[in-house]
Amino acid sequence: MKPGRRLTGASGFQSGIEGLDRAEGWNCLLKTKAVFYTMNSRSFKAVSAFVILLAVNLVATGCRSGQPGPKVEEKVLMIPRVARPWSEARRLVGDGHPLYSDFSLIKDKRDRWHCIGTFGESPATYGSGYELADGYALFHAVGDSLETPMTLRDKIPYQIASPQAFMWAPGTIWNRDRTTAFLFYFHYLGSSEFKENCVRLLSSSSADLGEWRPYGGSQLEEGNMAFRERDDRDFCVFRDEKLGKYLIYYACAGTYPGLPGLNTIVRVRTSGDLLHWSEPVTVMGPPPGGYQCAESPLVIYRNGYYYLWVSGIDYSRVSLYISEDPFNFGDPAGNRIEEQPGHAPEIISDKGRDYMACSMVSSVPSATPGANDLHGILIQPVRWDKPDPGMEARVTRRRQ
Repeated sequence: MKPGRRLTGASGFQSGIEGLDRAEGWNCLLKTKAVFYTMNSRSFKAVSAFVILLAVNLVATGCRSGQPGPKVEEKVLMIPRVARPWSEARRLVGDGHPLYSDFSLIKDKRDRWHCIGTFGESPATYGSGYELADGYALFHAVGDSLETPMTLRDKIPYQIASPQAFMWAPGTIWNRDRTTAFLFYFHYLGSSEFKENCVRLLSSSSADLGEWRPYGGSQLEEGNMAFRERDDRDFCVFRDEKLGKYLIYYACAGTYPGLPGLNTIVRVRTSGDLLHWSEPVTVMGPPPGGYQCAESPLVIYRNGYYYLWVSGIDYSRVSLYISEDPFNFGDPAGNRIEEQPGHAPEIISDKGRDYMACSMVSSVPSATPGANDLHGILIQPVRWDKPDPGMEARVTRRRQ
């Protein structure tokens, strides 16, 4: 969401299976020849040509008897949708009072879910979370299941030498060997004019994710700054096994073709280690129809397609885009698949079931920017429907 007004995952694919080496091919050949040597001479002569051809094939490709063939990813276009109105969804975090804003969900090594996000409360605070007395820190709630309300823990502060700052719109992820969890957040001093605003990094190596500290290595500038752009926030980070890289999507201020001045747009960067990030690529501008900005992006990968959700200033709806290319989701108007209810969504999977969680949802179109009436973090199941007529034509295809 916009500063002053108030992001999981991806499945990969296996490219194929290498053939067995030449020695394995010879072993299979010898076993095959031994069978033929037990035949009488007439039978042997009849199949000798076949043995020669078989030998050439086995030596060249190895013995694949009993081996699976290359795994080809099935490409299936489906449309993810929530099962019911958000007014009927379960409240995962909060007591019905504001203000719980953009958030991220992550599971710890003890199989418990954590919801970490902007503002909110802790056991020791009461209020909106949008108060200096609350420290502008991140709320932190924990639960054994996505089916029952979570319990609030102490809030997570930024713990660095800095003027008083908001911690905004985090994105969380484990590294590949699950030794360290990373939390990216917008370090925001309350105005876009402050040069200290940037993306900063906390990390946790505790099994229960109970302790978060500023990244303490020597590979980042300014201690734990990941990168800096104007108003860079609302992070969605995951590992793309197809690319062999991490992707981080976020909202920021920038120029967009056909629009004057600066606008809130969606960009993506890549990394091999979650520390060193590429230059940004712009992937989406403000959707049409009163959005006025493109923020709180969510991107997931499923069955050959990348799905992007974008929010705007009307907290009752989001725009869905689908692409074969994680760096190009097409035109905000021409490639929009559909609008869906919700705001600042996250999609997570648990025990074979997909869920969508949202924050600060409005049950009716927002009368003013950011107006909402459904407080807390809400969650409900996601169903995957067949595409409606015309939707497939609006999918962005990979450029050849």
